[in-house]
Amino acid sequence: MAKDSLPELELANVRTREGITDTVTEIRRRADIPARTRLAIAKTKQRWHRDPTPLVAMGVTAAAGVTAIVVGIAIRNNPAGHLAEPPTSSAFTALLPFGARGGDGPGAAEQSQPGRKGRKARAKAAEESLERDPQHRARVKQRAGIAAVQRRATKNRKQAAKRSKQALKARG
Repeated sequence: MAKDSLPELELANVRTREGITDTVTEIRRRADIPARTRLAIAKTKQRWHRDPTPLVAMGVTAAAGVTAIVVGIAIRNNPAGHLAEPPTSSAFTALLPFGARGGDGPGAAEQSQPGRKGRKARAKAAEESLERDPQHRARVKQRAGIAAVQRRATKNRKQAAKRSKQALKARG
């Protein structure tokens, strides 16, 4: 550095000053949020103009969401949308594996009564719906079969224990 000439030092000084100026300009540019936002919006518009697929996909998704909300409100306002009290025969009850509901069991009026009568009616309705359910019937049948096998196994175990005791007595 001691051997550098004055023009070289001045040139290095100018370059350093230019570098600092460029750095400050870059920092100001990055800190200018509105300008960066405008640039990002312009780039996005340009991209959407070139390929509108994402925009179309968002529009279709929004339309599907609005349609779902409208249809849901329409179903809610329709009596067929409430499955708590379905009609005795409809497309829904025709698809049930155990027939239409609300046939010979206690009706909604009995079930909604307070106290003991209501509890009994609700219990009876639940029991009747289970009896009509083929899956429940299959589970009950399976449990009965398992219980019979367990009873036979217990009986056989007791008989075997009895025989072994008798054999020990006979020996001893």
